[in-house]
Amino acid sequence: MPADPVTNPKILWAAPNALLDTTNGAALAVRAILKQLALRDCEVRILGGTNFVNPNGMTYFREVMPQLEKQQGKFLTCGDGPLQHRLLVTRTTRRRLMHSFEEQIWFDEYCRMLDEFRPDIVMFFDNSLITLLTCDEARRRGIPAAVYLAHPNNTGQRWCRDVSLMLTDSRATANMYKEREGYDIATVGAFIDPADYLAEQHTRENLLFVTPTIEKGAAFVIQLALQLEQARPDIRFEVVETRSNWNEVLRSVTRSLGQERESLSNVTVTTNVRDMRPVYGRARAVIVPSVWWESAARVVIEGQLNGIPVLGSDSGGIPEMIGSGGRVLEFSKADGEQLRQGRFPAGLLDQARQWIERLYDDAEFHDSAVERAYAAYREQHDINRNTDRVMEALTGCIAAAYRKAGGA
Repeated sequence: MPADPVTNPKILWAAPNALLDTTNGAALAVRAILKQLALRDCEVRILGGTNFVNPNGMTYFREVMPQLEKQQGKFLTCGDGPLQHRLLVTRTTRRRLMHSFEEQIWFDEYCRMLDEFRPDIVMFFDNSLITLLTCDEARRRGIPAAVYLAHPNNTGQRWCRDVSLMLTDSRATANMYKEREGYDIATVGAFIDPADYLAEQHTRENLLFVTPTIEKGAAFVIQLALQLEQARPDIRFEVVETRSNWNEVLRSVTRSLGQERESLSNVTVTTNVRDMRPVYGRARAVIVPSVWWESAARVVIEGQLNGIPVLGSDSGGIPEMIGSGGRVLEFSKADGEQLRQGRFPAGLLDQARQWIERLYDDAEFHDSAVERAYAAYREQHDINRNTDRVMEALTGCIAAAYRKAGGA
C-alpha cells in the first residue's frame, strides 16, 4: 500500500452488473456515490458487465446494442462524467445467465486491475460465487473489501468472510441486519444527485407511482385508482414502467377483484425513461405503497427534492426516508400475506384517499405539505453530508488495513 492511502484513496468498484442500469436502484445509488467520491479527488475505477436487472434498464445502451453483439467477450469503456465504466460485453443481459467462461474473463481482468491499479479498497454489491473470489483475491493482496447492501436478502457469514466494511442507506436496514444476522453496517444515507432529478418547473398535476409490481404495491394503487376513477376523475395517476408491465399487472389484479380491466381512464402510463425530471415536474404526490422491504426507496427522496409530498407504507426504511415530508400508512398492522396477495383493508385505502383528496382540495394543506417535503430533503438527504459519511467509513477502513499491514 502507498505511504498515505487515506488522503485520496484509490477505489475499485468490481461487480459484473452494469451501474448504468436505470431499473436498478442499488446501481443508481452506487453510481451517485462513486461520482461524488471522484469529485472529491478519489481515483475511481469501475469494472462491470452488460448485465441488467431488467431489459428496460438498458436506456443508455439501446442505440448501440446491435454493435455490442459483435463485441461479446470483449471489454468496452463508457464515459460517465467523472467516471469511466469498463464493461465486459456478455452474451445475455441477465446476471444469473452469465456464462462461467465470461466470469473467468471478468475475473482475469479484475486481477489485472488489482495488480496495475493497486486500489486502496475494493467495493461491490453482488452476492455470488464470483464475489467470494473477488474478496478473497483482494484479501490476499492486503486490500480491504467493502460491500453496499440495499436489500434484505443476504444471510449467513460465508459470503462476507473477507469483507471489512458494510455500507447501507438506511438505519432500518442496518438494524434489521444487526438483529437478524449480527452484521455491523455503517449507515451513509441515500444518494440522489439533484442535477439528475430536479425538475425545472412544476405543474403538480399527477399522483406518481414508479415500478408497478405487486411487491411495490401496484394492487394498492389499482384499487385507489378504481375508487377515484368515477368519484374524482380530476385526479389522475402517472405510472412509470421500469421492471414490469402495468397493463399485465392491471389485468391480473382487476381479474382477482372480479372484473378484469384492460385500462383505467385516470391512469397515464410512461415507459422507463432516462430523464425523470419532466415526470417529477408533473407530480403532485408520490405514492410508495410497498409490501416488501424497501431499504430507502429512491423515489421518496427524488420526490422530496422537488417538494413533492410522499404517501408511503411503513415497510423497511420508507418511514425513515419520508420523515416529515409526507404520510406513512401502517401496512404492518395488516395481515402481511393478505397484502402480498393484493388484498388491502378498506381502512388503509380510505386513509390514502382522504389524504390525496385533501392535497387537491385544500390549497393551504397542499402548500404546507410541499414545504415540509422540501424541508425533509434538506434535513435528511443532503448529498454532501452523506458523502462525508462514506468518506469517513472508507478512509477509516483503509487506515485500519494499513495499520494491520504494519504501515502505521
